[in-house]
Amino acid sequence: MAEKELAKNISDVRAEDARNLEVARNPSTPKKVLAELAKSKNYLVREAVAGNSSTPRGVLTKLAGDEIDDVRAAVAGNTKTPKKILAKLAEDEDWLVRAEVAGNINTPKEILAKLAEDEDYRVREAVARNANTPKKVLAKLAEDKDVDVRTAVARNTKTPKKVLAKLAEDKDYRVREAVAENINTPKKVLAKLAEDEDYRVRKAVAENSNTPKEILKKLAEDEDVDVRAAVARNANTPKKILAKLAEDEIPYVRLGVALNLNPNTPKKILRKLAEDEDPTIRDAARKRLEGLSARETLEALLRS
Repeated sequence: MAEKELAKNISDVRAEDARNLEVARNPSTPKKVLAELAKSKNYLVREAVAGNSSTPRGVLTKLAGDEIDDVRAAVAGNTKTPKKILAKLAEDEDWLVRAEVAGNINTPKEILAKLAEDEDYRVREAVARNANTPKKVLAKLAEDKDVDVRTAVARNTKTPKKVLAKLAEDKDYRVREAVAENINTPKKVLAKLAEDEDYRVRKAVAENSNTPKEILKKLAEDEDVDVRAAVARNANTPKKILAKLAEDEIPYVRLGVALNLNPNTPKKILRKLAEDEDPTIRDAARKRLEGLSARETLEALLRS
């Protein structure tokens, strides 16, 4: 009897914690309720309160001193956390807490500059990803010994073009690939990366929405199937190139054309693919044609 009662009590406690956790995560929860939940014995509930954008600053300040690292990390990542608290958490002994501060868009630039010299590469990587990180700091991190940090800099859309050009020559393909993915990478740099020895870098160039048509034309003849398929999927690929790729010997490439979301894809190409020997390609092309017909019908109705 005692065992059944104990089991019921445990079940009730778990159910209550589950309800509290849900309430603690809800941004519509009243501040007074959040303040009460911040006192919960369950650290998961406190963590949820710490990450809630509606939590009062006073409560966040208190939770910043919580004994559990995950709770402090949630406070560090909260965009509503006061800057003074972020400054304190930037010196936390736990790397995850410091990394959350480094990734917080509201963290003061001077703190980001300090965290850019953190001994843990994961903290420096978070700084490198932050859109608010000063350009000078990004330039310095571009020379970091850790490849993950340099890759994060290469992927950051706020990274200066000169820095991107330098990273385009990095010895690690992952860094060059990230530069190729960046929509702010200069066209001259993209042209150079389009000739990279690693197909993954060329594929990233082929996927970039900012890649010039002349480069896409060249990549459409790449020896690697993944690169050609990437060109086929690029919404900016010209009609003539799509027509050529629609005849590629590899089904995966032709499928890329059939799936292309480019509204300017000629119906002639889609009709041809709708008769392709590959059933997957046929289905994709036919669905595209149906979608285009429906859109044209709607536009005609709107004009009338």
